[in-house]
Amino acid sequence: MPILLVLLLLNQSPPACADAADCRRQSVEAAARGEYEQAHDYAWRAIQKGKKNDPDLMLVLARAQSLSGRPGDALVMLGRIVDLGGTPDIANDPDFARVRALPDWASLGARLTGAPPPATPAAPSAPPASAPSAPPASVAAAPSAPPAPAAPSAPPPETLSFSAPNLDPFALAHDSVSRRFVVGDRRAHRLLIVDEVSKNTVNYVSASSAGFYDELTAFSIDARRGDLWVASARGDGDERASVVHKLQLVSGRTLLEARAAEKSGAVRFVGVTATPDGTVYALDAAGNRLFRAQPGSRTFNEVMRFDSPIGAAIAAVDDHTLYVGGEKGLLRVDPMARTAAAVRTPEQLTGFQSLVWRSGSLIGVERVAESYLVVRVKLDPAGTRAQPRQILAASPTATVGTLAGDSFYYLSDLETIRRLPIK
Repeated sequence: MPILLVLLLLNQSPPACADAADCRRQSVEAAARGEYEQAHDYAWRAIQKGKKNDPDLMLVLARAQSLSGRPGDALVMLGRIVDLGGTPDIANDPDFARVRALPDWASLGARLTGAPPPATPAAPSAPPASAPSAPPASVAAAPSAPPAPAAPSAPPPETLSFSAPNLDPFALAHDSVSRRFVVGDRRAHRLLIVDEVSKNTVNYVSASSAGFYDELTAFSIDARRGDLWVASARGDGDERASVVHKLQLVSGRTLLEARAAEKSGAVRFVGVTATPDGTVYALDAAGNRLFRAQPGSRTFNEVMRFDSPIGAAIAAVDDHTLYVGGEKGLLRVDPMARTAAAVRTPEQLTGFQSLVWRSGSLIGVERVAESYLVVRVKLDPAGTRAQPRQILAASPTATVGTLAGDSFYYLSDLETIRRLPIK
């Protein structure tokens, strides 16, 4: 029996490989044998062990995703390769046949070849009564009329309805590469995916599969690296603890977990954001503190403690400037200097549930009395003085929001995402 048990455990263990090159080799060999699930697992291990955004490893993973019945994931991975400047030659590769059968392949295929994106064919016009004869060769042809301007591309939809009964949202994010929204559901302890194109809603990741603590509290997308940072918490009083999980955005696969350094005491992370250089900051509501994890680190170290209680709203401007929503108003934080200065405002700006930064303004969801307002706060060039807030939308129910390009998206009700153009 002990031998049988060991064999069973070995069979259930994830595939082992020494380094990224070994994982890549074993993935290719497994695919050649037709063992596509194993090829997929080895490819993911190659991604984890290799350098960030390695196009060769990403292509190995995309191939394994296609062969193992995950063509949608493969399409997204190929899109990321193109975003990095790669042009994989897969137009006739049989391993990617499932990907080329997807409706969105035409757009990606055009990007790979450098051709213009496919256009919707115009309805044929009625033929003329009689075709004019060609002019004599000795006669110079008249200059052709300038081509008609191309029709502008259709703007994103103003509203996106989806089905998620009993949703209790705590955060919203947008992945522009795959054109999907990530929605946090506090009650069901899960993350959902809402597809912007198909409008389908599916479970993205649950507590049991990702190893989340008892309560999900925040998440944020690092779009440059294709990562999703998710904070979860458990316990009460001095027993409070939190962990921040790094997930592969395209698949929801857990890459690492980062915790507060030892001797940090009780910690409850309620807000998280990533700066352009890959540093991740987390707000601790238990101790009113700011924590930081350097790129690749599994440890959050305390940066500073605030003088008054803070909320869950944090926005990164760049590698050196953050904004935090506090009980007494907005704070401009310099994490390198470990300083925080109150933003001078003509009105009280408290109760922020979320914040994002765009072109000299803070945009977010603010709770005022029993209502939730989507507001924009324009700042002076120094970023320390605010103009009167501009109310963009209001909701009687709890709402969350996110920035995507030149638009802010928010839940206007529990099953509708509404778009607000930001000029």
